[in-house]
Amino acid sequence: MSEPSVWQTKQSQTVFQNRWIRVEIDDVLLPNGNPYEYTRVNINGVGVGVIGFNSTGNQILLEREYRHGVGEVVWQCPGGLAQPGEDLQVTALRELREETGYAPTVISPENVRYLGKIWDSPPLGHSCNHIFAVWGLELTRQIDPDEAEFVTCHWRSVAWLKEAIRSGEVADRFVVSAVSYLLLNNLID
Repeated sequence: MSEPSVWQTKQSQTVFQNRWIRVEIDDVLLPNGNPYEYTRVNINGVGVGVIGFNSTGNQILLEREYRHGVGEVVWQCPGGLAQPGEDLQVTALRELREETGYAPTVISPENVRYLGKIWDSPPLGHSCNHIFAVWGLELTRQIDPDEAEFVTCHWRSVAWLKEAIRSGEVADRFVVSAVSYLLLNNLID
């Protein structure tokens, strides 16, 4: 069996767009030559998120927020969308401060690390998030949430978070991916 081939896009049309998403319909040719209509949903921007640790590195800062898309209050990490041309680390630290009031005491390669990226949902579109880990968080200011953000912050141990992922209590793709990157890079036990 041969490897999959790239589909040929003949035409693409935006059928809906707002400040958050863009829905596009692509007319494509499949590898066997058959025409096909494909719907893509993309986020308008590049996402970033932060998994943050306290000054001793034994507690992780998590958020609880109602997410209407799933109809539940979920555990998540701070994050958001980068402005066009904005440095992703700058975005991550800005979102961390705005949503939680926390920031690292020192910004250095040892305290702020890029972990990697994750695709949000490859079948739907090219939207992705970049994950940063930050150590040495301290409360520096009041939170400054967006108009639809109603967030509470909680410190949890690494052991608690790993068990919460195992049990399914934490299922957010960003948190699960961040913990995977941390484990694979031997940054947590």
